[in-house]
Amino acid sequence: MSKNAFLEGMSRAASSVSAVTTGGESGKAGVTVSSMCSVSAEPPMLLVCIHHQSPACQAIRNNGVFCVNMLRHDQSSISDLFAGRSDKPNKFLDADWSKGLTGAPKLKNSLVNFDCHLVAEYRAGSHFVFIGGVAEINISEGKPLLYGSRLYGHPSYFDKENKIDDP
Repeated sequence: MSKNAFLEGMSRAASSVSAVTTGGESGKAGVTVSSMCSVSAEPPMLLVCIHHQSPACQAIRNNGVFCVNMLRHDQSSISDLFAGRSDKPNKFLDADWSKGLTGAPKLKNSLVNFDCHLVAEYRAGSHFVFIGGVAEINISEGKPLLYGSRLYGHPSYFDKENKIDDP
């Protein structure tokens, strides 16, 4: 199996999009990910996968904290910015940020913020798997930004009679 076939197959999986940020002695950094999922509810833990060559990867390892900022359906520009699809030198200037409990930058109007302490890390091929213990969570209303088939989108929800609610 080729790398390209694997990547093409994985592109078909629609996933939520998050800007993962970190802050501390090693400075602020951030990266867009679609590989985020829950690990445990007791205690609350989640995981993110970040390429080993991303500047955010080493910063998370050094700072020991990160915040998963799950993006809203209208925040694709933030996703593009943290994915490196912009020539802006400071990713943190185009949105409203605050400091989370851990010290990691927290996007104020994201759908959800999961502010985490790094509890474990594993090198898996080209990526690091970071497991975070959730120290603080902020939840707001809205629809998540999704990414699948190399396109942004948002979910259409079904009501009890299986009718699609698509604005």
